Amino acid sequence: MKKLINIRPALVLAFAAGAGAGFAYLSAYNSVPLWWLIALVPVAAAFIIFFIIRGRVAGIVFSVVAALLFLYCSLGVSFRLSRYAETPLINGGVYEISGTVKEKSLTEDGEYVKIKNISADGEDVGGVMIVYLDEDYGQFCDVGYSIKFKGTVYAGRPFAYGNQSAYRLLEDIRYTAYPSGDISSEYGFSLFGEINSAVRLLYFDNLDKDTAAIAYAMFTGNTDFIETSTMDTFRYGGVAHVFAVSGMHIVLVYGIVSFILKKLRVSHVPAAIIGIALVFFYTGICGFTLSAVRAAIMCAVAAVVGLSGGKYDMLSSLGLAFVAVLIVNPLNIISVGFQLSVAAVAGIALFCGTITRALRRIKLPGKICSAAAMTLSAQIATFPILLSCFGYVSWASLVLNIIFVPLLSAIFTLQFVLTLLSFVIPPAAFLLLKIFSVPLEAVTAFIVVAHAEQALISGFDFGVFAAPYFLAAYVISGQVNLKLRFRLIAVAVLAALIAVGMMAKNYIPEGGIKINASAYYGGSYCVLISSRQGSVLVISESPSAYDISSLLSESGVERPDAMIILGGDDSAEAYISSGVECDDVYLNYTNFAFQPYDGTQLHYEKRFTVCDIEFEYVTGCDLYATAGGISIGISSGNKVNISDCDILFSAAEKGGCMCGTCVYFDRTDAPLNLYECGDLQFTAKDGKIFSIGNTRPKGAIA
Repeated sequence: MKKLINIRPALVLAFAAGAGAGFAYLSAYNSVPLWWLIALVPVAAAFIIFFIIRGRVAGIVFSVVAALLFLYCSLGVSFRLSRYAETPLINGGVYEISGTVKEKSLTEDGEYVKIKNISADGEDVGGVMIVYLDEDYGQFCDVGYSIKFKGTVYAGRPFAYGNQSAYRLLEDIRYTAYPSGDISSEYGFSLFGEINSAVRLLYFDNLDKDTAAIAYAMFTGNTDFIETSTMDTFRYGGVAHVFAVSGMHIVLVYGIVSFILKKLRVSHVPAAIIGIALVFFYTGICGFTLSAVRAAIMCAVAAVVGLSGGKYDMLSSLGLAFVAVLIVNPLNIISVGFQLSVAAVAGIALFCGTITRALRRIKLPGKICSAAAMTLSAQIATFPILLSCFGYVSWASLVLNIIFVPLLSAIFTLQFVLTLLSFVIPPAAFLLLKIFSVPLEAVTAFIVVAHAEQALISGFDFGVFAAPYFLAAYVISGQVNLKLRFRLIAVAVLAALIAVGMMAKNYIPEGGIKINASAYYGGSYCVLISSRQGSVLVISESPSAYDISSLLSESGVERPDAMIILGGDDSAEAYISSGVECDDVYLNYTNFAFQPYDGTQLHYEKRFTVCDIEFEYVTGCDLYATAGGISIGISSGNKVNISDCDILFSAAEKGGCMCGTCVYFDRTDAPLNLYECGDLQFTAKDGKIFSIGNTRPKGAIA
């Protein structure tokens, strides 16, 4: 008799580690003590007793290991979060800072460095600090250099505005600094840093800026030097994963090394050892990113299995890599890149074979079948994560991946070899790099002109219903030994649960309204008011496109019917920076001089009605609205100029405003503030606000 589930021990250990890290993280942002860990004792004891009764020593050992992994990852997450939140530095204080540069990179606002081994006024403070550099910041510095400067330091927080900064938590970036004078530096050596910097300089010295940035990103995974518009184009096309050093890069590097060693007649075992060592060395050059480490571990497992003559199992290898990454740092569970990497490989392992066989039945060429199956399998598994984290998925990515990923793989192979040759023969570097840069430019140009942004699926978010989605995918993959009809029934039930849940999440009662409020760093405030007739988005004059995109996705709104901008005479420019397309935009009624955009009608009325919701500009920064039998005040200025309302959303203290409920955009002592609570949702009907909830709770992965 077949087992109901094809259990792999490595996957069980991965589940134990992931569950421990995940539950501890959820406990932290919900401020729940770790007393629930006591429940681990009877659960582990039950499994141990079961295996004792069955006389299986291996089962007893396995249960203990799984319990220890769960405990280790739980405590590891809790410890790292508490350590991150504790800082000896005063927020906004001025200090004499010294440290060692671990990374140098670029933003649209200029260069920055990340430093470690930090000392502030002579005392070690731990963690990593981002230092933003002026155009003339003093002495030259790069990776490995020791630097000193005096500047203003700001401490980070793990959770704010309903988000956690995963990359800050994962890299232990606790501080941000702005030097007030020149930086002094002293040369220091860093092997991986020196090689990384050498690659960067090689590309930027011999290629044009845009091509060099893309080549550097493909080689190292660092996308900071790529123009935002170009990076968005790759994301919209679903091919930005070529910049994440992972399976494609690791397999090609290992393959190149193995090919060279084979030609040199090196025997199998030494060749495998050298190949694995060089693969991990390459991941070091790339900064030991999680996707690269995961791929390197799986590559090592495959090499060892190949040498032993055993059968390679991708899911077991993935489970071992997952456990290893969490042992190094249990907080890696919150990394979006790691989640996508693991999900993509799991999808390929579960679905690729079945989809390939199905495509071959319709007589498609073998290589197209394999490429399409691999892309589709990865998309099935990453679909909910992409929607949750980025707010969209591109249906064009299937076609673009089939066409361009094989091309980019071939280009990367050329790039890797020619980059090495360029270091060996520096005078020929310009010509050698042109061999791969010309086709790379052609592929980039095609992806840009493809306008994949017109093929985006957006306007909804799975949220907690991602769990039944993944369960349905697992059931239908064949890993659960059920007859086909029972599998289909189970999947249908789970699909119905997802559909009902999604509809309930975005349900608006007849005659009522739903209000979603969000805020972000830099004075970005937005309120989405939805009725059955449509949705109206109200934003401040300093909007965050990321925050607005997340709010719309979580609210099930692909495109609002109208946008209202609060602010001064220059507030109309916020329409561009919001990243939202809208047919009707309402502006501060004193802001008459602004010219309309193509395809967008600008309105300057003081009073107007949209989607059966009545609005009135009290001042340029204060808006009054009535709908669902309640009055709504929205204020983005330094003073509230609204006399009374049922619910007020405000950036400043409410002052003399008489309101039943007050929600503050920024951090205050009031219980309802978006800095502490994250996005909030209110539903109103017949003059009553009858539900309040979080749409993106404090600490949710962004």
